[in-house]
Amino acid sequence: MRLAPKIFLANAVVILILVGVAAWTLTEVAGLIGTHRDIVVRAADVLRVEASLRERVGQVHRFEMRALVFGDREYATVSSQEAGQIEKSLNQLHQLLTTDAERAQARQVIRAFANYRATVGKARELRARGDVSGASRILETEARPAIERVAAELDALITLTQAALYETQTQAKAALGQAKSEAARLRERTWNVVIIALIAAVITALLGTGVIAVRMTRSLRRVATATEAIAEGSFREPIPVETTDEIGALARSFNRMAERLREIDALKEQFYATMSHELRSPLTSAREAAHLLEQGGPGPLTPKQEKLVSIIHRSTDRLLRLVSQVLDLSRLSAGLLPLEHRPLGLDRVVRRAVKELRVQAEEKGVTLGYECGPGTFDVVGDEDRIVQVLINLVANGIRFTPAGGSVMVRLADAGSDMEIQVGDTGVGIPADALPFVFERFRQA
Repeated sequence: MRLAPKIFLANAVVILILVGVAAWTLTEVAGLIGTHRDIVVRAADVLRVEASLRERVGQVHRFEMRALVFGDREYATVSSQEAGQIEKSLNQLHQLLTTDAERAQARQVIRAFANYRATVGKARELRARGDVSGASRILETEARPAIERVAAELDALITLTQAALYETQTQAKAALGQAKSEAARLRERTWNVVIIALIAAVITALLGTGVIAVRMTRSLRRVATATEAIAEGSFREPIPVETTDEIGALARSFNRMAERLREIDALKEQFYATMSHELRSPLTSAREAAHLLEQGGPGPLTPKQEKLVSIIHRSTDRLLRLVSQVLDLSRLSAGLLPLEHRPLGLDRVVRRAVKELRVQAEEKGVTLGYECGPGTFDVVGDEDRIVQVLINLVANGIRFTPAGGSVMVRLADAGSDMEIQVGDTGVGIPADALPFVFERFRQA
């Protein structure tokens, strides 16, 4: 798994916990509110239907009277439609009522209205046969009392509903107190759950992030350590690959790079070993041959021959030293020259270099001096390589100083550093050549 999904999952756990707590809290609050809302809404619906029925009952009888008086079939049709709607509303009202008394009274209203419809039916039959006076008499003597009874039963039902509503309000007040207690308990439970959830979320996030951070830093630390080792010319074992994310891909790429560098390092070692052998072998043979000639092995030499053999001997020695220096420089640049790090006295190292060059200075007629300032000069380094650097510097000073001149080597304490100075009375380095003084194989 890559780093992005890992980090997302660590944060997603926290988000899911908080979302779960919020959902639970909303569910509890919705349940608490929903119970009391249902009571109020149901009571309001019942009263609205009852008030509508009370008004429409009177309209039905008026439509029947107009249909009889005016002989208008349209009024009769409207009356029938209103009566059908009243019956439908009564049935719906019966479903909305909650108490047994209300439902019993609703059945009384339904029966009273059915009786009224039956009476109206008889009046319509008489009117249809042309007996208008008989129909009028039934509407006045039977239908009017029947519709008044329906209205009275509806009034009684409204009274019962209002009483039930009052009782419901009383219960609601009591329930409100209970709801307050329940809300307080819910608030306490919610805070407890929220605190626990937050603690769990923080712990989970810290653990998840910590695990990811530890694994990332451990892997990156290994890569950094291996990179430093390669920078110092040391190729270690491959970095263990523990994951398949970007860090694992980086480790695999680093291992491939390190393996390739090891191969190149081996090729360089082989090249320098071959070069050292191929260059030194003939030069060594030439030097030994010159040495045998100088010793008179093949026979006595004339003065001119001795001079030529001496030149050959010195030239081969110089070439061998030059080849060794070039190979050492190349190995050092490639990071293949091992350095010994051990404690040593820098003043003793400088004296050693000066001692090795004293004979060369005397042959040239140059005075070679050494001065050491006060203090201790203990360092950690490679003595042979330091001597090699000093010999190169002092030898250059001797080479470019005419006879009768002097070369002075000074060692001084420069605070946090130690300073070695090489000065001479020679021709010096031209100003235009100073920028190139550290370039390889450049001569002024």
